Amino acid sequence: MFPLFTYARFPLLFVTGVLSELDMAGQGVLFLGALCGFATVLLTWFGTSLLPQQIAQITVAANFASRFAVNAVVFQLAPSDTVQQHIHTMKAALLLSNAGSAILGEILRDQMKASFWVLYLMSAIATGLAFLCSIFLLNSKLQTSAPRRSTHPASDAFFDLVKIFKLPVVAWCTVWAMSVNPAHGVALTYWQNLLKDNFDVKDYNGYMLGASYLAAAGVVAVSRRSVLLRTSTAALVILSLLAMGLTLMGLPLCHNEFVFYIMLVATQCIFELSTTVFSFQVGNEVCKAVTDQDGPKETRLALLFCLTGVISGAVASLVQHVHPIAERFTFVAIALLVLAGVLSAFSCVRHLYCHFLPRVHRPAHDPFLVPATDMMPVTRRG
Repeated sequence: MFPLFTYARFPLLFVTGVLSELDMAGQGVLFLGALCGFATVLLTWFGTSLLPQQIAQITVAANFASRFAVNAVVFQLAPSDTVQQHIHTMKAALLLSNAGSAILGEILRDQMKASFWVLYLMSAIATGLAFLCSIFLLNSKLQTSAPRRSTHPASDAFFDLVKIFKLPVVAWCTVWAMSVNPAHGVALTYWQNLLKDNFDVKDYNGYMLGASYLAAAGVVAVSRRSVLLRTSTAALVILSLLAMGLTLMGLPLCHNEFVFYIMLVATQCIFELSTTVFSFQVGNEVCKAVTDQDGPKETRLALLFCLTGVISGAVASLVQHVHPIAERFTFVAIALLVLAGVLSAFSCVRHLYCHFLPRVHRPAHDPFLVPATDMMPVTRRG
């Protein structure tokens, strides 16, 4: 039953990207995702045979896939001068909800011995409210002009994506996502197994997971107005890779349970903050590019985020072949540290190249050369 979620996830990411092209604002995608989330709870709750449970794996995969459109919707709805704050606030709210879910579930299950009926009822109420909110979101006023109609939408989308992936910030952040997203997936999925292999502990997984989400929400919220996080993409990518690599390297080597938890929380904070920062920087860079005559015609942010998710998922599937779990942590940690070293050397070479090579001999466009300009949001179209 559970492999259906894995099998359905990648195709549904493509579907989300295609639907985002038909629904340029992205609100319709979130509406369908909220509907699938509500349906998942009902199917799991009232399904008395195998088929409803199997269908629930597909609907929950659709719900997860729709979340890739959230940042695109924020860029469409938020005022241009406050996009960074809205991206951080949205992410902090999501992390707080994850923290509340994990902690509340632990209390209800272990302390109050609540029945499954109570848990499903609470889930149904929460997902039902989310579905109602998505209906109101459909009527939200956009901050952009109406998208231009094209006679060749597929080819236009392809060429737009080619131009978008060539943008310096997008190129750096795509490399980051391809490496750090799978590494974080390993940490979030297998930290409990690693903990049980190294320590004789009680089951406090929900509390610790909730605490890590809560700490990450605080870091993301506090940094929502940071000017430093608007620029210096290359440096932030390298620092994030180094920090993630070091914390993941330390997890299987820990001999103290408290230190293990501290490193786990640090891993979560680094990843969530980096994801939020780079989501803003990518969206802002693309929004700037569409104002150029030779830039992409539309932003296509939802499609871009979905494709990045597919690429990251493909890399993550390769990591699953590394056994045992401790060696899997070590493998991804070494990979991140090596990549950070390679990118650091590359960045230094590019820095020397830009300062010592006469400007007349430089290429007109370098996909990894991030301009040192203030990345404040600009007027967007599409």
